[in-house]
Amino acid sequence: MKFSIIGTGFIFPSHVEAIRYVGGKIRDVVNTARGEDKWREMIKNTDAECIVILTPNDLHFPMVMAAAEAKKIVLCEKPLTIKSKDAETLATKPNIFTILQLHHHPLVKELKEKITTNHNYEIKMDISVYRDENYFKSWKGMKERSGGVLFNLGIHYFELLSFLFGKPKELSLSTLDEKTGTGIIKGENYRCDFRISVGEKRENQRRVFKINGIDYNLSSKDNLSYENLHHYVYEDLLKGIGITPGEAVESIKIIERLIDSKPI
Repeated sequence: MKFSIIGTGFIFPSHVEAIRYVGGKIRDVVNTARGEDKWREMIKNTDAECIVILTPNDLHFPMVMAAAEAKKIVLCEKPLTIKSKDAETLATKPNIFTILQLHHHPLVKELKEKITTNHNYEIKMDISVYRDENYFKSWKGMKERSGGVLFNLGIHYFELLSFLFGKPKELSLSTLDEKTGTGIIKGENYRCDFRISVGEKRENQRRVFKINGIDYNLSSKDNLSYENLHHYVYEDLLKGIGITPGEAVESIKIIERLIDSKPI
């Protein structure tokens, strides 16, 4: 498969490596520094079958729409959008996939087999990572562009919670600022107390789901790209499968509901 990439930021090398891993060919690479015309021109003219979108979160929706309307396969980094209504619009289009690579994590596969609907679960979700000052000076530190810490970091883990334990019924947000969000999510047979933070010291990083007293640490590294899970995402893509907008919308709605629930 031939690929064209929009976006050359932090996650770009992981995608280049994964494309090469599956034997793909990169036809074009553009970024947004040269303006909207360049990426729109590339989508219109490329002979690549797949457009990969690695840009700031607020640009995902228009870029995915443009690529879908050009009849391309689309692979977009998380979050697919920062508005659920935009994700629902994308759900009407074929061949759109988003990257929530933790589905391929060995611990997640193990948990998916263990968790059942006839047990109750007490969950402590502690996702605490280090981010330097450059992170906050970039678009990721701009809520209007990124959606804030719950979208930048939390989207992986709220989606995972829903994937493993089912849709939430009750949600409440206790605290939220530029670095940390805390709250409670309850489902049919679970309660999850969560902490999502980008204010941790580097040496103390963790991505832990404590389930009925047992710790499952998904990673203590700087970011998930070290786990090479993107390889599996691209292998799926070549088979025509992946996480669709219809599947991704639930995690976006979780964040919207949490933000709406915050006491004034």
